[in-house]
Amino acid sequence: MDLPAPSSPFADADHGATGKPAAAMKRGREMLPLVRRATLVLVLFWLCLVAGLGWWLSQRIASQWTQSQASSAAYEAETTARVVDRLFTQMVSVANMVASQSQVIELAKRYREDPPGLDALTRQQRAAQFTADPLVRKVGDFMDALGADLRYARIYQNNLSDDTITASNWAAPDSIVGMIYSGRIYLNHALRDGSGHSFGIARINKTPSYFVASRIDDAQDVVQGSVTVKFDAPDMAHYLTGRHTALIVNQQGRVTTSSSEPFMLRNVAGMLPAGVLHPSDDEDGEALGDAMDIQPLAAYGIDGQWLIDGKPYVMKRQPLNNRQYQLLTLASLEPLAAIREQHLWTAILVASVGTVLILLSCHILGQMVVRRQDEKYAAMVTSALNADLSTALSDAQTKERQKVEVLGYIGHDLRAPLATIKGYSELLLTEAPEKQQGLVKTIQRSVKYQLDLIDELLEYAKSELQPLAVRPAPIDLQALLADISDYAVSLCSQQNNHFHCHVSGALPRRIAMDGKRLQQVLLNLISNAAKFTRDGVVTLSVNAREDGEFCVLHIAVSDTGIGIDLAQKPDIFDAFQQIQTEGGSTGLGLFISQRILMAMGGSLEVSSAAGQGTTFSFELSVPIIERSGAGSPEANTLPGPPSRIAAAPVVAMATPGDAALDELAELALQGRLTDIEGWINRHTDHTVHALFTAELLDRLEQFDFAGIHQLALRNKRGAG
Repeated sequence: MDLPAPSSPFADADHGATGKPAAAMKRGREMLPLVRRATLVLVLFWLCLVAGLGWWLSQRIASQWTQSQASSAAYEAETTARVVDRLFTQMVSVANMVASQSQVIELAKRYREDPPGLDALTRQQRAAQFTADPLVRKVGDFMDALGADLRYARIYQNNLSDDTITASNWAAPDSIVGMIYSGRIYLNHALRDGSGHSFGIARINKTPSYFVASRIDDAQDVVQGSVTVKFDAPDMAHYLTGRHTALIVNQQGRVTTSSSEPFMLRNVAGMLPAGVLHPSDDEDGEALGDAMDIQPLAAYGIDGQWLIDGKPYVMKRQPLNNRQYQLLTLASLEPLAAIREQHLWTAILVASVGTVLILLSCHILGQMVVRRQDEKYAAMVTSALNADLSTALSDAQTKERQKVEVLGYIGHDLRAPLATIKGYSELLLTEAPEKQQGLVKTIQRSVKYQLDLIDELLEYAKSELQPLAVRPAPIDLQALLADISDYAVSLCSQQNNHFHCHVSGALPRRIAMDGKRLQQVLLNLISNAAKFTRDGVVTLSVNAREDGEFCVLHIAVSDTGIGIDLAQKPDIFDAFQQIQTEGGSTGLGLFISQRILMAMGGSLEVSSAAGQGTTFSFELSVPIIERSGAGSPEANTLPGPPSRIAAAPVVAMATPGDAALDELAELALQGRLTDIEGWINRHTDHTVHALFTAELLDRLEQFDFAGIHQLALRNKRGAG
């Protein structure tokens, strides 16, 4: 049935909404330009505030960070200078100690000057002559052991002719024994002043090295020669540890040792004060090194900032005890660019977020002004709309219920004549000739098929109209299973199927549950199994397990029929869903069974595969009223049909008047089910006629119209 389209409430509401609400809406929209101008001013003020405050904070943070780098560099310069001073002092001490050794003095006296013609020999020839002397070798071994302990590159001894008499590497192929070091400034200073210092590039291995020489004097303070300690700059660099770059710089600004390779042997004179720099007096003419591109920086009020080869540093200088050298510590300021960039993006983000929030807030404010006026207008329209929608929803629910009720009435009215046809066909079958019995049986099968379909429709209609009623009552479970088995044998025989019932576990004699509903579910499942199985087996399995005062029943109905393709996942438990189109059913059986089991606290489950049969199972927990007898052989066997019980004496029951009973008898003869239900509402009192009404409803539920006819005639007051 089609619902009429509801009329729009806006049509009526608009008639009353054209006065004050419309004027208020107009005033609200006139304020929008003012809100936009205020928004623009706020955005500009916010951007200026973020820019100014962001720049000030960035400068302050950068200044503090640069100051911390400068303080760190100053601290490292001080601590590293102590280490370097100790290394230089140690070199002087070692040179003095070796020069004062008696064997060294004895060797110096023995070879104080080269004999005539020795300088004409090659270095190797001179070395051969010197090393032939056991004392030369002994002193050389002493120097080798001492140099290895102190990680010195070499210790060697020269005579007054600048010839190398012995060395720590006297036995090595690249030995410097026999090497003449004429014009070496550190040797000249040692012979003249007692000690000499110099930095240079070694001739043989081309390694930048420090040279410290000490004069050898005999007991009469006569100069006999010199001892030199050579310490390679790369080995000294291992002591320049720290976060920052450390440089040892000579008086010409040349980097003699560096913890960073790019600075090694470069010239950084541009960072040194004028009073520190001195021209070289080295007669060897050592190069001053390539000058680095150095430019001063002035930022944040911190001195000592330099741009070296395009990279910013803050420099701290620490003089060494050896005044020929200065220690410089460079702290890189390159991370400052990343910090500033981070500040910039942070300011942009804050400015963007603030701008968005201002725009959103002002937009929301403008919308609120307009919306507040719109709400006043919409309130009247909404009220009318809600009323009409409520009415339409109520009408739709009423008509939907009417549809289901009509379905129930149709099912009742269709079943009544079919029940009459079924009754008369049974009478005809007893008296029909053999040739006509087949036709009568065909009529009976058709009637049964139609009655089954109508029963499913009635159950569906009843479940939709009212909550499914489950009424637990004491039942004999064994007797109930026996009754179900009798029905099942009849159902299965129609397509030449065998029926088996298996019971396992301690089956109680009496339990509390709705036996009628359980019988309805099981017969529904067995009927489906028999319908889709031919020449096969249908099995009802019942497993009982006691759980305290309850019994857990696991019940399954399985068959060897065509099965269900669960891969397609059909929603077989919904209403009007058919497992197979050729089944000829309404598709309500499984839906009704699932509804009943859910009301009883269980749930129907299915396990199947196409062509391999189907199993429907469920589990219920029910209270035990009477357990099976202990040790009884019948405890786990299915009993036969229950024995008949002698009829109790009939108790007189109150009934309506004879005229009403005549009307009931006439309605029963005509099989008018719906009219009989109306008769019950008109003529019976549930208190006075309780027994009569109960028996009448029981026969009506079984569609026993003949029994209703006899009941009406038997209870007439003149029927005695």
